[in-house]
Amino acid sequence: MPVDMKNVLADTFAEMVKQGNVDKITVKALIEECHISRQTFYYHFQDIMDVLEWFVRRATQSLAERSLEAADLRSALKIFISFSIESFPMLQKLMESQRRSQIERIMIEAVERYLSGLVLHRQPDLPIHYGDSEVLFRFNACGLVGVLLYYGGKPGLDQDRLAVQLEQILEGELSGWHGYSAAHNSELHSFS
Repeated sequence: MPVDMKNVLADTFAEMVKQGNVDKITVKALIEECHISRQTFYYHFQDIMDVLEWFVRRATQSLAERSLEAADLRSALKIFISFSIESFPMLQKLMESQRRSQIERIMIEAVERYLSGLVLHRQPDLPIHYGDSEVLFRFNACGLVGVLLYYGGKPGLDQDRLAVQLEQILEGELSGWHGYSAAHNSELHSFS
C-alpha cells in the first residue's frame, strides 16, 4: 500500500506541535522529521500554513462524518466536545502561536462548513435566505469554536451539560433574547 504523504506530513506536523513551539516549525524542520526532500513537500503543500489548514480540514471532516451519523444534535455536539478536550493541549499551543488569527479563521470556516452541511443533511427544506444563512452559520461557528476552546481545558467539565446547553443555544431555546427584545421594545415605547 503506497504511503499517503499528505497524511504523513500532517500527522508529523501535529506531533511537532504537541512537542514544541508552533512558531518554530518550519518546512525544513518538517521535511527533516519526515526524511523527505523539499521537492516532495512542495509537491503536496505550499507552506506550513497549508499543512495546518489541511490538517484542520481533515480533522473537521472526520468529526463531521462521525457527528452526521449521530442520532441527534446533542450526540453530535458531544463528539465535538470530546475532541476539543482530547485535543486541548495541541489547540492551546496553536492558539498561543503567532499564527493565531490564521488558525482561528481556519477553524471557524471548517465549523461553518460543518454547520451548513449539518443543516442540509438534517433539514434540507429549511427556508433560510442565502444572506441570512451566511450570517447565521458564521455567528454559530464563531460561538461554537470559542466555547469549545474556552471549555476544552476546564478540569472536571460536565460534557453532557455543555452539550445540552449548546444544543439549546443552537435551537434558540436558551438565549432568552425573545423575551428581552419584547421587554426592551415596550420600555422604549413607554419613554416616547
